[in-house]
Amino acid sequence: MKYLKIILPSIFLLMMNCTAQESSKEFEVIEYEAQTRGSLITIKVLNSELSYKSNNKEGKHKLSSKEINELSNTIKSISLKAISTLKAPSERRITDGALHAEFNIKAEGKKFRSITFDAGNPPIELKKLEDLLYQLAKLTE
Repeated sequence: MKYLKIILPSIFLLMMNCTAQESSKEFEVIEYEAQTRGSLITIKVLNSELSYKSNNKEGKHKLSSKEINELSNTIKSISLKAISTLKAPSERRITDGALHAEFNIKAEGKKFRSITFDAGNPPIELKKLEDLLYQLAKLTE
């Protein structure tokens, strides 16, 4: 009986901890890459850390829980299964008028890759995510 008083609360706490971790994790990895001749921008979010690299700036920093929640909510608002079929609103990247950009997102144990679009002018469904990543990385388009 004495052991039961110790074991049951321990099991309960373990189960609660695991459930909380699973529900707060809406995505595993977010990668954004924009490139053209002589120019490259990458932004990656992995394990609550954001790393970025552009031609003149590079760095990484830890994201706050508020920023992670904002990213999670943004990812939730996107139909990940459909991002490969979205229509790009412009085609300036074809003539090097804009950087070729795309998202790679790993969520729910699956990888989702977006269509290629002009950096700064993504399909409307991806605009909020692109803007948020640039804001978090403190980069300008």
